[in-house]
Amino acid sequence: MLSLRLLTLTLCTLFLAACARSPVVQLYDGPAKADSQVLTVKVPSEIEVFTINGKEVEGVNTFFATDFKELKLAPGRYEILAYYKELWQLDADNHEIVKSNPANFVIDGKAGDQWQLGFNQPQDVEQARAMEDSFSGWVANSKTGERVDAQESGLILNRGFLAPIAGEEVTTATSNSVAPQAAAGAAAGATAASAKKSTTVAPEANYLDTLKAQWKQATAEERREFLQWIAE
Repeated sequence: MLSLRLLTLTLCTLFLAACARSPVVQLYDGPAKADSQVLTVKVPSEIEVFTINGKEVEGVNTFFATDFKELKLAPGRYEILAYYKELWQLDADNHEIVKSNPANFVIDGKAGDQWQLGFNQPQDVEQARAMEDSFSGWVANSKTGERVDAQESGLILNRGFLAPIAGEEVTTATSNSVAPQAAAGAAAGATAASAKKSTTVAPEANYLDTLKAQWKQATAEERREFLQWIAE
């Protein structure tokens, strides 16, 4: 019983910490700068970022998000591998998490620019499921109206429970900053993307988020059995 109470308290603490996360994420080194000096990328809450320029970045995905997450980056070129993920309520007791394969959103932004990731939002769970293998979108410049279609990544999302990151092209984050691509790096990135047609990848391993999502999908009987197992 004590273990169950401790688990409940821990989950509540983590829940409050997740809610307190800021939707604004600084991804450059040094003190915060004015928006006129950085590149801002707005990401809808239904889109999860897998990598930026081939690098995992902590803090860009939050389970309890506002309508958008704002990524603050140094001006330059970025390839953002991102996928659709949304929790759909099927009926009063059942839910389903729909995830798509990633698309490659390419942004070449200047200081003061604001770009936004966009996609055709599904109206129901059937439309959402149809996007699993054919997710596409675009990036749009909020000031100029310029729009650039996302590229096919050729990657397949591993939808397994608590699946780890896979793929040699992924670099584990050692800091919460991402450098823009150099001209040569951009060409190399395009070559690497074309060579990854059969690579299988998984979303960022956020065990707490996954546990919460699975709990929401569980039936009343499954939840009862899980709590009984924890209490053993």
